[in-house]
Amino acid sequence: MAQDRNPAPQALGAGQTVDTIAAIATPPGDGALGIVRLAGPGALTLALRLAGLDALEPRVAARVLLRDARGPIDEGVAVFFPAAKSPLGEDLVELTVHGSAYILERLVSAAVSTGAARRAQPGEFTQRAFLNGKLDLAQAEAVCGLVRARSEAAHQAALRQLRGGLSQAVRRCREPIFDLLVRVEACLDHPEEDIPSLTPAQAGAAVAAARAPIDALAASYRLGRLASEGARVALVGRPNAGKSSLFNALLGRERAIVRPEPGTTRDTIEEDLELAGRRVTLVDTAGLRAAADPAEREGVRRAAQALESCDAAVLVIDGSRAPDAEDGLEHAAVAETARRRGLPLVRAFNKSDLGGRLDGPIADPAVALSAATGAGVGELRGLLARALGPSPDESREVVTSDRHHAALQRASCELAAAEECVRALAGGWEDRAAFHLRQAAGALGDILGEDAGEQALHAVFSRFCVGK
Repeated sequence: MAQDRNPAPQALGAGQTVDTIAAIATPPGDGALGIVRLAGPGALTLALRLAGLDALEPRVAARVLLRDARGPIDEGVAVFFPAAKSPLGEDLVELTVHGSAYILERLVSAAVSTGAARRAQPGEFTQRAFLNGKLDLAQAEAVCGLVRARSEAAHQAALRQLRGGLSQAVRRCREPIFDLLVRVEACLDHPEEDIPSLTPAQAGAAVAAARAPIDALAASYRLGRLASEGARVALVGRPNAGKSSLFNALLGRERAIVRPEPGTTRDTIEEDLELAGRRVTLVDTAGLRAAADPAEREGVRRAAQALESCDAAVLVIDGSRAPDAEDGLEHAAVAETARRRGLPLVRAFNKSDLGGRLDGPIADPAVALSAATGAGVGELRGLLARALGPSPDESREVVTSDRHHAALQRASCELAAAEECVRALAGGWEDRAAFHLRQAAGALGDILGEDAGEQALHAVFSRFCVGK
């Protein structure tokens, strides 16, 4: 039907939503319960029409029988949130029904077919909360992080961001920039006034002091990314070192095929596990050697690729025998790649049940273990957890988003440019430095969504699911 098309959302401004939207807010598939959300100026009228009621008491659950033109759809519960106290800053009605995909879709279709609503775009409910001033953009992005959280660390990082922790940290970073900018611009705009001017030394020190917390927040990105996205840990080493056996031992189940013949693994195998509250993707790889077989050569190439893209690596070594020359070359190559990438590397001397041991002093974290018996596997998990770094805690905010990290880097670069102006233009630095200070403050404002354009908002909210 023509009314069931999904037109582009109309332009929105704070408190000025002009249309009503409808969407399923629960995951696809059948479930015990499902939720359909209606939001906008016509949400209450539409809900009353679907329920055949004259009124809904605000914030009180009401049992309703929902209908469309064909007849009853389902019995459910309706809750009306008026704009003043709605999480979106506009009228919101949530209809809870049985979780049949058919029932939920029929209910949305019924809402849209009246002509009083259209289907929501991805993330549009949260976008309206942002546009209506209920959330800043960093908090709005945290909603997506919570929906996608797959570990304790990801959940905690997103929850702190939603509660405004990152936003407060960004505002604290901006305060000294604004303070310095006010002093500089006051001298520029009112030279006739008796306003104490900053010396180049004072200005340079102030800019450097303003830059330090920004750089510290940007430096948290590695830990934040590992918390939100999880870490990739590659098991690498020579054929028959026991990588696949160790892969299975770490997972606690038989996932990879284990055979005594060398070269069994021809491709990378990936599985997720939780390590100290953090999601880790464990990658089993082909044995590193000069292979003649084309399939095995491709496996070795993919093993090298996994080493280049992981966040930490375990070099699995057959500790039951003395290393030969080829072992030494391959192990040295792995160590060099880890050094070049600044990659945490843990050496696991496998087959301790066959007499394996640590072979001399080892600079890297190392453990003797047996994938066959499980001895030392717990110690390896602990070494990996420490190598990946601590999980974020309540004492500090971390950056989990590429967008936020890029904005912090822009702000830092602008402050570096301001500092260079002060140093190089000692006789007339104020005007150029003020420009860079404004740019730095603007970059931090981008994190919060200040003056965000339509294209920027689309880039953020298009990553959301429909109904959120």
